[in-house]
Amino acid sequence: MNQPDQQPESGTHPLRPGSIEQTLAGEADLRIGAVLREAWDRTLGIKGMVIGGVLIVYAVLTLVIFLLRSVFDLENPDAVGEAVTQLVVMLVFYPFLAGVFMFGLRHSIGQPVRFELLFAQYGRALPIVALALLQSVLTGIGLLLLIVPGIYLSFAFALALPLKVERDLPLLDCLVTSLRLVNRKFLEVVALSLISGLLMVLGFLSVIGWIWTVPWVLMIFAIMYRQLAGIAGVGPAAPGPAGKVTAEY
Repeated sequence: MNQPDQQPESGTHPLRPGSIEQTLAGEADLRIGAVLREAWDRTLGIKGMVIGGVLIVYAVLTLVIFLLRSVFDLENPDAVGEAVTQLVVMLVFYPFLAGVFMFGLRHSIGQPVRFELLFAQYGRALPIVALALLQSVLTGIGLLLLIVPGIYLSFAFALALPLKVERDLPLLDCLVTSLRLVNRKFLEVVALSLISGLLMVLGFLSVIGWIWTVPWVLMIFAIMYRQLAGIAGVGPAAPGPAGKVTAEY
């Protein structure tokens, strides 16, 4: 019989190593306070790279939309123009999002990161966008049928894209595995997602606060994935002194 999660005596106790097997057995360590603290500590040294990447992609998206406006009447778009625009935006945005995630995941286990890693997933753009489209369709159907199932799926599929990027699972396996993992720590995933959203809003409302909140939210999500799914081909992310982690091979 699986033993219940053991709560550490101290709120500053580092997170225990995570894996898919541990999560499905009910043994994942996803303490909200510990995740937020470690994520903040791990923003050190990556803010410039993350913000630089975000600004580059924002500039590219702005240029792409400008060029599309010269081809399609985006003020009164037809079905073809709207579909092409959305697809092009997804092809630019989602591979970057995948690259940012892998950048954060590597950093969360103490592996070296480089600026170009933020753009390393564009060679896999088609499966990444295909998964994003499938996820969006299923969530949209849930919202159309009943709002609550759609909201649930938006959280339950939170790990689908990371699972595709990090483990290259088939599309449906990404969705099913994400749902199974999130269900084991659903309240914690919801709480961390809402906190991340609030941090983003506060960061942009404060004009320059997003310079700190964007890397923080990245690391929150990377650590959440690490704790629920572990990392394929790498041993569990073993906590080190002061809540820092190192990779075990």
